Amino acid sequence: MKIITIFRIWRNGGFYSKILAFAALLIAVPVVVAPFYKDEWLEAVYFILSAVIVLAASVLSAVLSKERGTEKIAGRQHPLQESALPVLFTWLAAIAAGALPFILSGRLNVLHALFESVSGWTTTGLTHIPPESLPKIFLFHKAFMQYSGGLGFVILIGIAIGGRQMTGLYNAEGHPEGVMPNLRKTSRAIVLLYTSCLLIGSALYVLFGMPVFDAVCHAMSALSTAGSSTHSESIGYYNSVPIELVSMFLMLIGSVNFAVLLLFIRGKFRRAAKVSELRFLFCVIAVFVPLSLFSLAVHGGYKFLTALREAAFAVVSIVTSTGYSLGDYALWPAFVSGLLILLMILGGGTGSTSGGIKLLRAYILVRVTKTNISKRRLPEQRVLVLRYNRPQGSAPIDEALVHDTLEFITVYIGVLFAGTLLLTHFEDVTLMDALFEFTSALGTTGLSNGLTLRAGAGALIVEMFGMLLGRLEIFTVFIGLYAALGKLRGLRRSKSPRSSV
Repeated sequence: MKIITIFRIWRNGGFYSKILAFAALLIAVPVVVAPFYKDEWLEAVYFILSAVIVLAASVLSAVLSKERGTEKIAGRQHPLQESALPVLFTWLAAIAAGALPFILSGRLNVLHALFESVSGWTTTGLTHIPPESLPKIFLFHKAFMQYSGGLGFVILIGIAIGGRQMTGLYNAEGHPEGVMPNLRKTSRAIVLLYTSCLLIGSALYVLFGMPVFDAVCHAMSALSTAGSSTHSESIGYYNSVPIELVSMFLMLIGSVNFAVLLLFIRGKFRRAAKVSELRFLFCVIAVFVPLSLFSLAVHGGYKFLTALREAAFAVVSIVTSTGYSLGDYALWPAFVSGLLILLMILGGGTGSTSGGIKLLRAYILVRVTKTNISKRRLPEQRVLVLRYNRPQGSAPIDEALVHDTLEFITVYIGVLFAGTLLLTHFEDVTLMDALFEFTSALGTTGLSNGLTLRAGAGALIVEMFGMLLGRLEIFTVFIGLYAALGKLRGLRRSKSPRSSV
């Protein structure tokens, strides 16, 4: 009877209690690994216990809030500030839940566990734990966090909750456009698409010689552009060209806008091929691969075919913000390292699992800059209104879009340099090493020059904040924190003696 009463209280609870319940469900998923490995049952207990703790927090939230289903979450008519706080809470709840198994098992302290969870959910892939030292259930846990984080927590709960109130959260999480008439249909289409790609990618990996467990983990990580591996040597461990090609294919899928992928699925290839961001992606690859190839062949001493293989894989891996590798990038010429930093800043497609400033913003910046140069060179020449192609069709590059683009890029670069300087403050490293590491964190790429492995508490906190900013595109985090402070001030005022007079 008490159980039924508790269930009714939770069912009538509001948004936040349901978020915690959904997080509990996701944390319990890695238990599916246990039946296949006899030694994993003991480890599975930590995941079950973690799920129970989070579920208890969900029920407690429903009881204390007394929301009774009346809470309203931002919808289309609400501004970003009303959506930012729920989105930020959603991600912080998922991060806390993801850290619990590491903490309860005693494998990591609280800070390191939170770091691994942030890295997983934000699809960054930075780690300070050798994969070989972890049981398979924890490796699956990391890969599944990356897969779920790549899809987007709001997309996943959109299937369960749905409704117009979720649309504002969907936009605030970094998805600028839907692919279906409503969020629930959009969420289902995206999850179905990525699950299909996951099954196909896993099957191809197995076909080319990868063990089943490794195949599933790598497929989840590649699709989410996280780059986490079951081996310290990453994809280079397998030394297989077919496996590298499958990885490149999955990384490209993960870095492309969900709406563009749906056009391909529907057979609208011409319309998809016209999308400006997709074209720009392949232009970037076409430019950076030869540059990297030349530097590796001339200055790195690589043979041509080896240099081509390494360069192509590295460029695709970095521009998609995945971070898979075939070797040690730290040993490459400084010129190539500079190219990799530029690619990490660029990132992948809007509305995808990739980080960075996003290719569409870079494309708009290039178009506007080119036009302004033309105006200065030929003042009398008439300049037509600039346009770009979206999955939904052609759209103008108007003043508002240019303003938003420049604003985001400016703030992004500012955060990048601030984070870099903070890393040099907390760690005894060169400015270049700090720049590489924080660019990787902010761009959710996950490449490391070794700084993260030896980093102290201060540097890890800076990187965690950078990963969260990169995944939620900066403004959502800042506005969410501002909204949270506003609510705290409101609570203090309501409890102060003056407010009761």
